[in-house]
Amino acid sequence: MNRHSSARLNMKRTFFLLVPALIFISFARAGEVKVEAYMATGPSGDEKTTFTSDTEKIYTVFKTQGAKNGDKIRGALIAEDVGDVAPANTKVLETKLDMEGDTDDGDFNFSKPTNGWPTGKYRVEIYVNDELATKVKFTIKAAKVNKSKDEDEESGD
Repeated sequence: MNRHSSARLNMKRTFFLLVPALIFISFARAGEVKVEAYMATGPSGDEKTTFTSDTEKIYTVFKTQGAKNGDKIRGALIAEDVGDVAPANTKVLETKLDMEGDTDDGDFNFSKPTNGWPTGKYRVEIYVNDELATKVKFTIKAAKVNKSKDEDEESGD
């Protein structure tokens, strides 16, 4: 085997050993920050999976483990299926925060649109440093229309 063939073989070996190591390192960094999240009607509210179309604000409450000062966290509200209101999987809103280490009480909040939330299925995707960390799904149902007391008396209810 000549010197060039030996060098080429060594380069191929190094390449095939280095590539998997680099892939592992990129996955390890993305997996270092763990995020747990749930949906609620307030920053300290109970976990909910269903909201009504007249809910003023919807919160994604989260806690992190492994976040470092300067990490970027982003919450993207996605309308998975809202019928004819928007195409499937449309990004509706996005909120970004700079982390100062771990948190037990972080939140993203999304305000009700002028005409109320379109009914359907939604999710919030949470990214840490542009890597998807978790997803939380929820549903918006139509708000119940309350009859006034006078209407109840007139209808005999």
